[in-house]
Amino acid sequence: MRTVLQPGFVFVVGVAAVLAAGCSSYGGRLEVSGEVKLQGQPLSDASIQFLPLDGQDTTGGGPIENGAYKILAKDGLKPGNYLVRISSGDKKTPHDEDAGNPGGSTNIVSMDLIPADWNVQSKQQREVKAGVANKFDFDIPKVNKPKKK
Repeated sequence: MRTVLQPGFVFVVGVAAVLAAGCSSYGGRLEVSGEVKLQGQPLSDASIQFLPLDGQDTTGGGPIENGAYKILAKDGLKPGNYLVRISSGDKKTPHDEDAGNPGGSTNIVSMDLIPADWNVQSKQQREVKAGVANKFDFDIPKVNKPKKK
């Protein structure tokens, strides 16, 4: 006895296979996650940014909440080296203080709690790799305040 496959069944299976292959790869993007501590404590109300160093066409980032961040694969990073910047405002300037002025910012950070060498002058780099868990933890050391003369 010979089994005949219904054309509709073959079509549905074919479409499902194509969608599964396309959705799972996200164009080579990979999930990235990790934990961030400032002076040994989980950092909250902050953000992390990954900037490509090898010509990748992906930049990623997101919020840090309760010391953790996660960039899902659909918004993730392609393999390669990235510069990492972390930022967290001191909450002393209200976000809407300048909102009533034309051209005024609605997201003011009066002072960043993160030292410049982890932020605007960051040299922190991480390599995103295919086939491994791209979990990058950061422990930002205590900030040394300048001594008064």
